[in-house]
Amino acid sequence: MTLVRFTLRGDFRIHAPTGEALTPRGKKAKGLLAMLAASDNHTRTRRWLEEKLWSDRASDQARGSLRTTLVDIRRSLGAHATILGADRSSVWLEPGLIETDLHSGDASREFLEGLVIADPEFTDWLLQKRMTLGRPSGTNRPDADMPRRVTIQCGEPWNLATADRVKPQIVNDQIGKIITDFIAVSRRTISETAADLVIRTSIEEEENGATILVQIIDPVKDEIVHADHCFVEDLSTFLHSQEVLGRFCWNVADLTLEKLPGLRREQDPLIIRSGHVQKALRKVLTFDAAEMRSSLEVLDLANDEMDAGLYLALKAWAMTSMIMEGFLVEDATTLEEISALLARAEELSPGDPMMAAVSANVQAILFERHESAIGLARRALRENPNNLFALQALSVGRAARGELEQAYALSRQSKFISALSKFEAMCNLHHSLLCISLQRTEEAVASSNVAAERSPAYRAPRRQLIGLHAAQDKPAESIRLMNELRTIETDFDMERYLFDRSYPSNTLRKSGYLDRARQTLAGRK
Repeated sequence: MTLVRFTLRGDFRIHAPTGEALTPRGKKAKGLLAMLAASDNHTRTRRWLEEKLWSDRASDQARGSLRTTLVDIRRSLGAHATILGADRSSVWLEPGLIETDLHSGDASREFLEGLVIADPEFTDWLLQKRMTLGRPSGTNRPDADMPRRVTIQCGEPWNLATADRVKPQIVNDQIGKIITDFIAVSRRTISETAADLVIRTSIEEEENGATILVQIIDPVKDEIVHADHCFVEDLSTFLHSQEVLGRFCWNVADLTLEKLPGLRREQDPLIIRSGHVQKALRKVLTFDAAEMRSSLEVLDLANDEMDAGLYLALKAWAMTSMIMEGFLVEDATTLEEISALLARAEELSPGDPMMAAVSANVQAILFERHESAIGLARRALRENPNNLFALQALSVGRAARGELEQAYALSRQSKFISALSKFEAMCNLHHSLLCISLQRTEEAVASSNVAAERSPAYRAPRRQLIGLHAAQDKPAESIRLMNELRTIETDFDMERYLFDRSYPSNTLRKSGYLDRARQTLAGRK
């Protein structure tokens, strides 16, 4: 009988007897099949598999993830799905239908070479299995390159800390929170930790102020990934101001996250995670139709590899941003898909603060579920009071409740913190929309101008500026902006802008600015 072949030495692969590739895309699907193929009788209990691949999940969630993964595997195996068996307690591969290269494969290739799954239990199993099999002859892979738990060391090891280290630790901790939010890793500060990234802050206080130096260090190569410094006249004010401390730390973290994918560490979970998220964020924040669409593919790939709720929430947010820009139709099917993404994200990562913040953003802006958004945003802000997504969501929720001054303060905080980061245009547009609702015309114009300048393809701020300038009886400025908008929105039409209620100018319409704009622009070209 010709058998389905499992390649366990080197890159994990499955081939049908005819040579057809049957390897599933998802990393956890590969890991599950590899664990079955490498076991003595090709059988494992469901609970054992759940503990190795979803150790951070509650038992109900882990069971659901296992069921979903088994469905994906059977789909990949196609006509050969009969090699995989399962009942209520166990999962197995049919011994008479498969063969492996575990003891006869290429001796120069490592067991499951390059397969990295971000679960410490799987990592421990993989390391033990490699030790049991013995390192193949001819390989010189250093221990530092082996898969391990992904951690960030915030500051000096705790056993070296003293009272005068508290102030630098505040900065370390704030930067560490922002970085970990985006790549879903753990922070630690203990002695001799084998961290993937080290954050180190030094503060030198003098009579006329203090100098703050931050270094983000790659401990594997002892290289500085990013460094920044600032001088403050009053250190106490700096450390106690959410806005000032938040802006400095956010920019340090944002630039660090941008640079992490460039570290030359093959198959490093830290690099893979940061690479996926930063690539997707950059694409969405271009506000270019093609780039925004391709961000969805990046996030699908990230979810296949990492199976984390953050990536699903970010996909929902990316789709919401596309709807706001007019690149995606807001129909029942799309809304149902976005809602399902948020529900699955919560199921996969119920304790993830960034997932909660991104979900809150979508709930507030797209679905107008303001109470749900407020609850999620507050949950995220308890962990990180400078989470931009959560600040925006809470601002929208407060405004819907009529708590306008609180909404304004929250929006202003997110705008201030995001300055110079890739989120600056997004946060300024949000602040502009709120200021339009509050009839703060000059501030709305200023924020819309910042958003338009920072992102040349961003349509929304230009739409706001056309109406705002027209409402101020500045028709020449509005006409200039219309011509500018036509370069990126080639089908722009002034009549539609002024009179079609389906055109995305709801905030201008509700606040009365569009009525004033009609009086200025009607009959002009």
